Amino acid sequence: MISCKKNDPIAELGDTNNEFASQLRVTYNNTKPAIGDTLIVSASTWQRDDKFQKVAIYETLVESFGIDMTLTNGTRVLTTTADESTIMVVDTISNKNVLLEVQAADLDKYWVTSSNNYVVNYSYMVKVKDGKYANDITLIDKISEANFGSLKSILSYSISKSDYLLLFASAPATDFSTSGAYVLSTAGMTNLKQNLTRAKLKTIVKAIKKIASYNLTIDVASVTPTNTTTAATRTFDIKL
Repeated sequence: MISCKKNDPIAELGDTNNEFASQLRVTYNNTKPAIGDTLIVSASTWQRDDKFQKVAIYETLVESFGIDMTLTNGTRVLTTTADESTIMVVDTISNKNVLLEVQAADLDKYWVTSSNNYVVNYSYMVKVKDGKYANDITLIDKISEANFGSLKSILSYSISKSDYLLLFASAPATDFSTSGAYVLSTAGMTNLKQNLTRAKLKTIVKAIKKIASYNLTIDVASVTPTNTTTAATRTFDIKL
């Protein structure tokens, strides 16, 4: 007769913390998920003595972004392109946040007789999540002093005369270059870097947005009662 009871799938698994470690295999339905996709995490696990504490799935989500800003009279500052980044802000939105925990008492609900193991599936919706930085003009207030200094430096090389005069209406002629690739002279660039405040810049911002990507890490852990842990990690780069 063929029994449907839980049988040892393999003869020897090794020993950690005086207890056999569990075995774990994790698969995904999509290796390049995009915003709006559903990522299916499938964790298959077993342990020689069928001793478990829990099976857990965690999320770490890190947003990295540059800034795309346009001023009233058309000056545009783009801090991130396909080739380089002059300003890159990193925001950890979640750090090993628990998505699902299946305790030992509930694991039998996930037992698959045909494969002789537990199979825990989790549907993860890939979506934009709010971090510390909203995708609006408040970016100017929330970026660090160092990044705001970099933003001013970039602006000093790209600002138009009309936008500069909106910021500094009484600017002398010596603030403007009479030749060369830039509108501002060295004096004008220095003035902008030293005297442009966040509040003043916000008065002439026509549009601003993040150029962002997500770094999503899914951790899966199969844990025995003595905290012997077998883990698997997968990281996905997601463009916004």
